[in-house]
Amino acid sequence: MPQSYQAKDTIPNTPLAASLISATLGAVAGAALLLASFPLLRWLGAESWSWPRPQLAIYITAMGLFHLLEFWTTAGWNYRKLSVDAFLLNNTAGYHLAHLMGLTEYFISSYFWASKFETVWASWPVLAGVFAILVLAQSFRSLAMVHAADSFSHIVKAVKLDDHTLVTTGVYGYVRHPSYVGFFYWAVATQLLLSNVVSTIAFVVILGRFFSSRITNEEKHLIRFFGNDYIEYKKRVGSGLPFLVN
Repeated sequence: MPQSYQAKDTIPNTPLAASLISATLGAVAGAALLLASFPLLRWLGAESWSWPRPQLAIYITAMGLFHLLEFWTTAGWNYRKLSVDAFLLNNTAGYHLAHLMGLTEYFISSYFWASKFETVWASWPVLAGVFAILVLAQSFRSLAMVHAADSFSHIVKAVKLDDHTLVTTGVYGYVRHPSYVGFFYWAVATQLLLSNVVSTIAFVVILGRFFSSRITNEEKHLIRFFGNDYIEYKKRVGSGLPFLVN
């Protein structure tokens, strides 16, 4: 692990820790993906091996892959900033509480309102659509990290680093903040996947406010770093979250 990056002290920043975390996340995501695929066995006539509700397993798979891909893309294209922090497992308490709230709503509604999962909102066409959003949003987020490479950071920088350049190509040619766009739609899709009503609304409102504030603050620094180049880029390309920031 690069020693030039100052990691947090919450998780040991060692190759052993990184390998154990990767193995655990991979095993969990793989097992969940296997469970999520069981409904397909119905089409093959293996009724005894199938189960009717794959949403939770898909959710666990999405969570595992998200944290793995955060680390892998950093390792592949932004190695100098690599640490165990790149898994984002030691993200803010709000992140973990939000997903805990979503899981709590899912389990409570599963017990007291099981019929909800028999409505159109939990139908296979809707599930397929939400799954597609998850895949596209995750891909957009990961591509943003790949295309920005050394210029990408999980933390808003108030000081311009030597390797910080203005990236306007790749997915940045379509939206100014593709990593935020990807995360926003990915996070909301996880709650749609679980058929969570309250959590879906809460995610939209809370994430909307968070990214609106973060983008406004970040772009003040970007204009200071890159001057007129960023101002012209901002005129040409939208934020990707038009209802929050132009």
